[in-house]
Amino acid sequence: MNKPELLSPAGNFNKLKIAFRYGADAVYVGGTVFGLRKYAENFTDHELCDGISLANTLNKKVYLVLNGFAQNEDISDIVTHLKNLQNKIRPHAFIVSDIGVAHLAKQYTDIPIHISTQASVTNIYGVAYWKELIGATRVILAREVSLKDCRAISEMMEVEIFIHGAMCASYSGKCVISNYASGRDSNRGGCVQSCRHKYDVLNTKTHETQFSSYIMNAKDLAGIAYVKEAIKANIASLKIEGRMKSEQYVATTTSVYRDVIDYFCDSATMATEKTLAFLKKAEFDLESVSHRPFSHGGLDERMDGDSIRYDSSGYTKTSNYIGSILYSDATGHILQSRQTWKALSTLEAFQPGRHVLPFQVTPRNLDGASIETVSPNSLVWLPAELPLAPLDVIRSPSLTL
Repeated sequence: MNKPELLSPAGNFNKLKIAFRYGADAVYVGGTVFGLRKYAENFTDHELCDGISLANTLNKKVYLVLNGFAQNEDISDIVTHLKNLQNKIRPHAFIVSDIGVAHLAKQYTDIPIHISTQASVTNIYGVAYWKELIGATRVILAREVSLKDCRAISEMMEVEIFIHGAMCASYSGKCVISNYASGRDSNRGGCVQSCRHKYDVLNTKTHETQFSSYIMNAKDLAGIAYVKEAIKANIASLKIEGRMKSEQYVATTTSVYRDVIDYFCDSATMATEKTLAFLKKAEFDLESVSHRPFSHGGLDERMDGDSIRYDSSGYTKTSNYIGSILYSDATGHILQSRQTWKALSTLEAFQPGRHVLPFQVTPRNLDGASIETVSPNSLVWLPAELPLAPLDVIRSPSLTL
């Protein structure tokens, strides 16, 4: 079986480095021009160059999203941006949904074009259109396409699918509720996630509230159980959603799916009992990071009411994200702490290969003084005897909702 690419989200440069360290073959990133995560940190041109240089060194790839829908007023900036990308930055591919932007990318660059899931490609004729008209090299199929249908489409062209992460209640993310509710264009990077809100259903005659519900709150996708089928369907790339999510999320999801892909591609035939135990452990690890209840999305069959959580839009997790290691030498390790925690608290280092290292320490500030309570967004020293390394993710075990 061909081993699919593992494609992870990278909302900033540190997440890019974490994704690569924890096993991603490629990452997708947003620049400062024309992506669908307007309020993410995104990459400056300098950071894009550094990220692509690092990827080339590691024999990995960086894909740049240009997946908004363009209006006439955007064209001049897009053309300028494309020329700069062609001449100076050169990502390994663009992710494009707008046919006009695709034409411009083809006209002004020779960089490969991947068709975004926002283009809602669901069948072989849609694939043929983008391949023949634009010369696209890959299509990211709509979330609504099952693995059974993917198999036929993958015979025509490289296919990429989402395997994990948040879902949208609209068709392939083409939603305009945010536009009407807040004046922010969801297809131009401004979505306020109106689908996550609680709505009242009224009796049109009496105007009384009949009930209240999160009627569009889609569960998160978890495709662990379908990785083997995706490999059999010749999927070229398995994609994890989440450019705006934490470093812990990137490290954990990347590490889990790396192991699962390798397991089914590299191992000899395993006993059913061992495979089930392996997948159960993978699912357990995914529970550690903040998420909504999981569903299988459209991987098996068309999504229905079971893919919506009606009672809440809240998240759950089995660990709290503390921070990541920025620097290590013979004198110790510098942790960039994102949360409040106390000395001698039980912490865990989540390391590549899904290795978990429990430890308890009394941290020091950069002047060497002991700290009893660590403040959020601070730098602290951890002792050198801990076997830690830069980009290790630090967490605390918890059952907190």
